[in-house]
Amino acid sequence: MSGFGEYLDRLSGSGILRAIHMVINGVAAGAGIFLLVTGVTGLFDVYKTFGGMTMPLMCSVLGLLVTFVSFLGIVGSIKRNQYIFATYSALLTLLVVVQIIALLVIWLHPEHIEDRFSTAWEGLYDKDPDTIRYIEKDLKCCGFKSPTDMPVPAHCITKKHYGFTVGCLEPLEHQWHQRRTAVLWAGLAIVGAQVISLLMGAELARRYKRAREGGYHRVPERTEGSPLLRA
Repeated sequence: MSGFGEYLDRLSGSGILRAIHMVINGVAAGAGIFLLVTGVTGLFDVYKTFGGMTMPLMCSVLGLLVTFVSFLGIVGSIKRNQYIFATYSALLTLLVVVQIIALLVIWLHPEHIEDRFSTAWEGLYDKDPDTIRYIEKDLKCCGFKSPTDMPVPAHCITKKHYGFTVGCLEPLEHQWHQRRTAVLWAGLAIVGAQVISLLMGAELARRYKRAREGGYHRVPERTEGSPLLRA
């Protein structure tokens, strides 16, 4: 390392801090990609009829934003540019607020979802029985609340390749709660990492600004030695 980058790191002692900041943003970017993939997959999932489109859309948008802002933080660390850091900090602050609101919306989502699931099942039973057949095979269940409650095929409890003795409501609710919990924990982990990254980014920007205001002069290499010795 030489030149202005060396000067900044020697003067401000920011080398290790910058490396940690890059690692945290890299982890956040990976989590953002996870959210993005989860959301996009959910948009085309057969179970979206029951879970709705709100959570997959929210995961897709937040995942895209988290990934973009995290990469911006990495670029700011590499370039050692206080203006990129300022943009990054502003966007990250706004994103953290948006994510906290989104997590509260998911957390406060109604726990009693039986009525919504029942309406969705009735719609599929009338218009798309093949989807119900797929769900029954996937979740190893038969009918909605019981094997006699709108099953496909009729009396699937005794049909070959079926023979499931429980309704699909409980497995559907269990799956929905699992996905909701996973999104909540992932969101909390991302927000925590972003808050730490925000504080570190602000400290890096302050140190870089102080270094620039102090003026930059080339740092002599150790091999150059003293001018008196060269004389």
